[in-house]
Amino acid sequence: MRLLAVDDDPLILDLLPVVFKQADFPQITVASSGMDALDILQDPEAQFDCLLLDIEMPGMTGVELCGRIRALPRYRDTPILMLTSVTDRGIIERAFAAGANDYINKPFDVKEITTRVRVAKRMSEVVGSAPRLNPVDLPADGPKGEHAFDISDPIRLANIDQLVLPFSLGNYLSQLSRRRLDTCSIFAVRVENMDTLFAECNSRELAVALSEVSEAVTDVVDCPKLLMAYDGNGTFLCITQQAQTLVWPEIEDRVHALLAEGAAMFEDGSPMNICVAIGNPIPPNASRNQRVKKTYDRAIGRALMREK
Repeated sequence: MRLLAVDDDPLILDLLPVVFKQADFPQITVASSGMDALDILQDPEAQFDCLLLDIEMPGMTGVELCGRIRALPRYRDTPILMLTSVTDRGIIERAFAAGANDYINKPFDVKEITTRVRVAKRMSEVVGSAPRLNPVDLPADGPKGEHAFDISDPIRLANIDQLVLPFSLGNYLSQLSRRRLDTCSIFAVRVENMDTLFAECNSRELAVALSEVSEAVTDVVDCPKLLMAYDGNGTFLCITQQAQTLVWPEIEDRVHALLAEGAAMFEDGSPMNICVAIGNPIPPNASRNQRVKKTYDRAIGRALMREK
């Protein structure tokens, strides 16, 4: 596994090759700035399987670097782990929105950082299979009900900044400290007529439908620390970090109202009539080892209870 680590701290750059060599990851290249990293990544002879970026760097921050890396076709899906000592959670959320898949707190534990890279390696084997949908890039006259993916597949919507992959959202959730759990809320949004949309839409129309749902949720919740993932089968998983409790069922009613305005349409101009159910928000499971699955299952269960 070939690694690129970017950090302006020379001590970190000296330490990481030693750490990863001991963990049987000897192929590591280091860079001391964002511009140096971009020069390395644009070399046609270089190819990396995982990137580690320091968030706080002079000139180009790690968040900005992450976004610029995601614009490079060869690294659109490469796992990116952020290295951070910041306490401002908003920066972490912005890093995920820019394309990060995980983060590691400084000062980092040697075992922890190698474990997170191994997780990234495993996830990189499946991330490429998640289709990336952008309505602009899809043909308007595509066949109805014929898609290059199954209804249960996670999907990446290229035009929604706060939408990340499910495993990235799980990484974010699993690493929240107990103190941060107190201000964290999880809820699920389910498209109730997903089966019908999947059968009646072409891929471009389906991308429009899912984009409209995610945009309606972000507009209504209006939280800069909102992160979402589309988990397949019409289900969005959403995480917010805010001190004020979200108001339900007002949130669901307002999302319905936005969708009813008719922005989501078939290519012939007829409305899609998207129906959604939004579950009451829940706090994350306290156990870090079981947090992701148990929290997701509970959140989806709440949304299922809201379906008509």
